[in-house]
Amino acid sequence: MHDDHYKRLFAFPRLVEDLLRGFVDGDWLDDVDFSTLDKLSAEFVSGEGRARRGDTVWRVRRRDVWLHLLVMLEFQSRDDPDMALRILEYTALLYQELARNGALEPDGRRPPVLPVVLYNGAPPWRSAREVGELIAPVPPSLARYQPAQSYVVVDERHVRSDDAAEGNLMAAVAALEQSRSMEDLHRVAAALDRRGWAPGEERLDLVFAKWLERLMRRLAPRDAPPTVSTVEEARMTLEERVSQWPRQWLAQGIEQGLAQGRAQGIEQGRALLCRQAARKFDAAAGEGLAAALTGVADPERLAQVGDWIIECETGADLLARVRGDGRAGG
Repeated sequence: MHDDHYKRLFAFPRLVEDLLRGFVDGDWLDDVDFSTLDKLSAEFVSGEGRARRGDTVWRVRRRDVWLHLLVMLEFQSRDDPDMALRILEYTALLYQELARNGALEPDGRRPPVLPVVLYNGAPPWRSAREVGELIAPVPPSLARYQPAQSYVVVDERHVRSDDAAEGNLMAAVAALEQSRSMEDLHRVAAALDRRGWAPGEERLDLVFAKWLERLMRRLAPRDAPPTVSTVEEARMTLEERVSQWPRQWLAQGIEQGLAQGRAQGIEQGRALLCRQAARKFDAAAGEGLAAALTGVADPERLAQVGDWIIECETGADLLARVRGDGRAGG
């Protein structure tokens, strides 16, 4: 299912555009006409008739030249030490296919290729990114005869994903790969929902919605979510589930502590809220909330703070509400 979600996502030119704009460096992107993005067949056949498959191949015009984008989708838990060789092989097979189809440049030359590897394994990608690193050292007089090619790696679990809030769909993909809680999923779903969808992107909305649904089921297998068909439905489901948790945890902490004394129950409730604030925002938010809640013993007031943790976009917003609440210090 994971592979299927990716291949469906990268059937849309918007994903490819956001991948290049957000995760590939170079001023050459200023000359790319993204309106010309054109998906090609990823089926390559070598001279011996052995079928080989690359995952996604697109081409796009850069000035007066077609740039071919070879996207390799990697779904393994470890990186591939031979990836540079695989990229070199796939590039050669792509060039053979273009020649067979009469798709070379007007002067007969091969178009440039940008190989990109999308990797979602837990350990950082460490394998060689240049094929020359896999070849034994040679004297300078032999170096010119050795193959040379590099590729781009988007290490999804270790790249920035904050651009998801700005509408970059590849950043949203990375944010989903980095999600470890329902709160994380809710932030991504909310960012996608704020972005909206352009005409013709309805199927893209469905693919993201189904991925969110699958991740919800994985993170909360005992609390299966309803079937969703849009990101908006996924966001509303997550909002409902997540909004219930702070009050539930607070009630559980107080209930567990009451057996040993009310004061201890309240203390456990405050600790749970501070832990949740630190998890959603950062350690500073958790520490600031702990200071602001010192002496607060009213369960209803603490429950209100739990609601604010869900509603607030930043830790600063949360602390401003708590400190500005006339009841908070009472």
